[in-house]
Amino acid sequence: MTVEFTTELEFPIEQVFGYHSSPGALQRLIPPWEKISIHRSDESLLPGSEVLLGMKIGPVEQRWLARHELYDPPKLFSDRQVYGPFASWHHRHEFSELPPNGCRLTDRIDFELPFGVIGKLGGRFVSRKLDRTFAFRHRITRADLEFNRALVDCDWTNASSKMIAITGSRGMVGSEVVRLLRVLGHRVIRVERVTNKSESKGLLPQEKGVTTAQWNPEKGLVNPSDVEGADAWIHLAGKGIADQRWSREVKEVLWKSRVEATQVLAKQLAELEPRPKVFVSASATGIYGSRGGDLLDESSPAGSDYLGQLASEWESAASALRGSGVRVVHGRLGVVTSPRGGALAKMLPLFRLGLGGRVGSGKQYWNWIDLEDAAAAFVWLALNPDCIGPYNLVAQSLANRDFTKEIARCLGRFAILPAPAWGLRLAMGEMADALLLASGNVIGSKLLSTQFPIRCRHLSESLANSLGIVRPLAI
Repeated sequence: MTVEFTTELEFPIEQVFGYHSSPGALQRLIPPWEKISIHRSDESLLPGSEVLLGMKIGPVEQRWLARHELYDPPKLFSDRQVYGPFASWHHRHEFSELPPNGCRLTDRIDFELPFGVIGKLGGRFVSRKLDRTFAFRHRITRADLEFNRALVDCDWTNASSKMIAITGSRGMVGSEVVRLLRVLGHRVIRVERVTNKSESKGLLPQEKGVTTAQWNPEKGLVNPSDVEGADAWIHLAGKGIADQRWSREVKEVLWKSRVEATQVLAKQLAELEPRPKVFVSASATGIYGSRGGDLLDESSPAGSDYLGQLASEWESAASALRGSGVRVVHGRLGVVTSPRGGALAKMLPLFRLGLGGRVGSGKQYWNWIDLEDAAAAFVWLALNPDCIGPYNLVAQSLANRDFTKEIARCLGRFAILPAPAWGLRLAMGEMADALLLASGNVIGSKLLSTQFPIRCRHLSESLANSLGIVRPLAI
């Protein structure tokens, strides 16, 4: 069976081919709804290079080994299955010029399923899955190239690729930041916590263009020389705010992992020579507290509740860097929408079963941003020299009842089973009021005023892109 997927891009053929041959491109192009992991890859397209993937189908993982065959830059590369889920698989990536300065990208796939006639019956199902996959791959290719073009307009990025250090690089947002930086040609320093595993067995395997440094959140960098030459820092480390029910002890850990760890790191970086040019630290829209329907921007005062105090002190913890001439930026994150983690990933199983619904009254505002936009925003804040101070990383604020209805609509389900406030408080305690029942009608106009090229302005776009929904279903 043969299928083809074609898109036209307003970028030179050399640039589009270069994007696909960049280190980390395959990882960047794996759809977020697919449970696919890369077990081995030399991150090359040259003939003979191989990629070993793991594909989870329910609880079972299927291994898939592909080997590259043809390589004719900037026109063609191809790969063929050595072993895996198909009886045969051959994928040609073809690039052709479109005058005056564009490119046509065509993915041509010839495949056969196992089990003969029975396998042929699944051909249409596989074709639909491939249609979703390549719609995602072509969309993200275009969006990344457009984002890079916008970055080039920033004076600082014109010279060369940058070296960017990242704490929290294995988290949901941090992982996406690393993928984006690598595919755009920047170098990355993963600043990883010292653990017994890393001390006894060595750090995780290196990727091309990526080095590692170790740090202890209580004591700072183990070897500051490992981060010398870093142009920018993106600080995303901190214990997950919703990992455990809040007790006095958990609150203390949350405070230490954000406020005290940032204070130690900022003081250490301020003493480096040369110092990084910019320090971008994660923060949260929870800084404003629960404010009903009040419109909230970066000038709005911090709330007096625990989250408001935590986020406020977290931002103040970088004061040592401000005093040393480093540009300090705070990215105040809303709910990050992705099936890879966070609130949406926890909600999806119930909604897929038709058991989802509004949270509490449903009148409270939830502010959100797509994972791709969250990652791109941190890169944008780091590489755009005009960005300084706090920025709300928010695409839109929706009443919770509208947020949950949109999830149900995209999945073709009904949102008819609400989660009552009393039940949430019983199960989660104080955390329920702070994370689920609080209302934050936050706007992200300051970020957009910098000409940030946002990808998903509406929740329906974010859900369709991240869940692989070709078109939202009517119910």
